[in-house]
Amino acid sequence: MTQQVSSLKEKEERGDTGMRTTSWKGALILLSLAMVLLFAVACGDDEDDAAAPATTTTTTEPAAADDAMMEKPTLIFSDLDWVSAQIQNAIARKILEDGYDYETDAVFGGTVPLMEALTRGDTNITMEIWLPNQQEAYDTAIAEGTITSVGKSLEDNWQSAFIIPNYTAEANPGLRSVEDLKNPEYMKLFETPDSKGKARLLNCIPGWECEGINLSKVENYGLSDFVEPINPGSDTALTAEIRSAFEQQEDVLFYYWGPTVLTHELDTMLGGYTILEETDHTDACFETDFLCSYPVSEVLIVMRSDLIDQAPEVLEFFKKWDFNAGNQLAAEGYLNESDADYPEVAEWFLANTDDWKNWVTPEAVAKIEAAQAG
Repeated sequence: MTQQVSSLKEKEERGDTGMRTTSWKGALILLSLAMVLLFAVACGDDEDDAAAPATTTTTTEPAAADDAMMEKPTLIFSDLDWVSAQIQNAIARKILEDGYDYETDAVFGGTVPLMEALTRGDTNITMEIWLPNQQEAYDTAIAEGTITSVGKSLEDNWQSAFIIPNYTAEANPGLRSVEDLKNPEYMKLFETPDSKGKARLLNCIPGWECEGINLSKVENYGLSDFVEPINPGSDTALTAEIRSAFEQQEDVLFYYWGPTVLTHELDTMLGGYTILEETDHTDACFETDFLCSYPVSEVLIVMRSDLIDQAPEVLEFFKKWDFNAGNQLAAEGYLNESDADYPEVAEWFLANTDDWKNWVTPEAVAKIEAAQAG
């Protein structure tokens, strides 16, 4: 019994020592495995971290590209200071905003400063460039590649520096040409307190190219001692004074153009008008001394060349634009009858005519009509 206990005790002691040896070695093995596992996890994290930026770049770059593709330039119109240009601007802006999702703006001014603004890049669309009035500035900008002609407007137009009422022409059968204004008898017909004893010529609006052309005509025709050009102040003032003179059957000598509501009224309701004769127009004449009549003008829609690639659908829209005399007279008639502002005229035009639907895509028509429906 004692021997069994002793033997057992020795075994236990050996077993204890064996167990302790086995546990120490196992611990080392487990520690080694843990370290390997930890290293593997750490390496895996590092690999994931290294891959993360590439994954992020891959997912965000297409979104950035999409945003860049969706970004559209703001369309800035030259808001020329006469009725037809402002009506056309309002209609074009409304179509481009509602039908094509562009933001638009406008810079107000006269012909000369707004041509300069267009070439500088302060504006990027002009709806009415009148040639040959603006020929020199236009040709320069075209040659430099700054602007591109993208369409036409108001093709059925005219203008003249020397116009009188039909009732004045009928009462004075010898007054038929510009040269006849040198006759004191006819000169006196148009004398007023502010005309310095000469015939008073209501001139083109200040800041328009035709203002300078008409001054050159007076000087080069030898009319400086017979005709005094008068600044009308504005398009509105010029129109009002002409209409008033016709309504009161007064003799008046004036510059004007068409098609406009006023010329339609003068022709159909107030007895008509007579354009004093000049030499037939030639290009050479308008490149030198202006001693000839105005031509039927070419009225162009112009965009800055750097806008074309950014807004190709705008280019296609203006290529189809056709704002003829009928459209102009209808829109201007509504303007005068309703006392509406230009954006309201645009709303009326889109709601009451169909011509514009031929200028835009079917998708744009649907969006514009949806915007009108509210």
